[in-house]
Amino acid sequence: MKKSKIQIRISSYIRLRKSLFEAARAARKGITNIDFWPSSLNLMMIDRCNAQCIMCGHDYHDCGSGDMLTFAKVQTIFEHLHMHKLVDVIYGGGGEPFLNDDLGEIAEYTHRRDPVIQHTVITNGIAWRSAIVKKLIENNVDFLVSLNAASPKSYATVSGVDGFESVCSNIDNLNQLRKKINVGNHLAVSIILMRQNIHELPEFVRLADRLGADSVKAFYARIYPPAFRIRSGNARIASEDSLYYHQDLANRFIREAQEEAGRMKIRFEPPPLFGTHKAVSQNCLEPWRSLYIDTNGNLFPCAASEIHFKEKVDKQIYKTGNILHDPIEKIWNNEFWQALRKTNLQSDAVQPIVPECSCCSMGICWNGPDVAESHLMDWSHSEASSLHL
Repeated sequence: MKKSKIQIRISSYIRLRKSLFEAARAARKGITNIDFWPSSLNLMMIDRCNAQCIMCGHDYHDCGSGDMLTFAKVQTIFEHLHMHKLVDVIYGGGGEPFLNDDLGEIAEYTHRRDPVIQHTVITNGIAWRSAIVKKLIENNVDFLVSLNAASPKSYATVSGVDGFESVCSNIDNLNQLRKKINVGNHLAVSIILMRQNIHELPEFVRLADRLGADSVKAFYARIYPPAFRIRSGNARIASEDSLYYHQDLANRFIREAQEEAGRMKIRFEPPPLFGTHKAVSQNCLEPWRSLYIDTNGNLFPCAASEIHFKEKVDKQIYKTGNILHDPIEKIWNNEFWQALRKTNLQSDAVQPIVPECSCCSMGICWNGPDVAESHLMDWSHSEASSLHL
């Protein structure tokens, strides 16, 4: 019998709570050989992009291969997983998902396989095609649009292309279409904050409200090591563009944006204010929950690890596994994943084996915004490591 929307939401919530409980319990109890399966999936849809965002850690113009996760590949991936354990599937990471012609078919297949799964597309909104957008909405896909500016000038500076007005029009059209189809999709817009656009944050909240977004997500820019931000021989973003060096300015505009969001009653998820956040113990559960899958089926453990771990995975220094070649049972408790879990145990049994975790790009979650390492990525320690897994 087909489930109602309410039943699906309840089932999804129960599955989420169970997955978080299992992961947290294992991390706390020192369990690295686990008998439960990944619950969060990030599909890197295509190694190509139609923007050149200055904060991006990959040069798609010079290095993008154009490889993509085809519908046939995704079918194989899903056969190698336990779909009834999945809570969420993200179409994003890597390049721009809408450049993958199979995106709509993949989303439809995901929803058909298990409608309890919450799935979201992360997109820059430049290359939308109405037929694919309609199919995503009909299959209850949520949208997170990386807009990153509130004016054409700042948009061109940050994204490296002109297209602000067309992207705003696309978002407005998406909002009208989802209202018409009425299946409850969530529409969020996001902004990566840096010196170049922080002054626009209050206006960005107002813009999101005008475009019909349900929520606004704001993040501090992570400044990658110099080798990862070179474009045509030049670094297009400087360390000094990080708001770590403009803390009073950041706090001022974040507070103004919070006030605007309150007046308009739009949900706003800001980054933590400088000077207000206390450091906490690292409590990463990704090694017990998540898989990030590139276009060739190679596995990565978390956000930005497709950049940080890439060379070692490509050279098989880290044998993370390939989900196109092997079922999850053959991969999920191998040497790499066990070492990663030992590194992130929340108990006295913790063993700092994997050096990448000591310079995590999500360090702001634990260190807070008041330390340089939360904003300026230094991967020299992990790059110097001779560890093989």
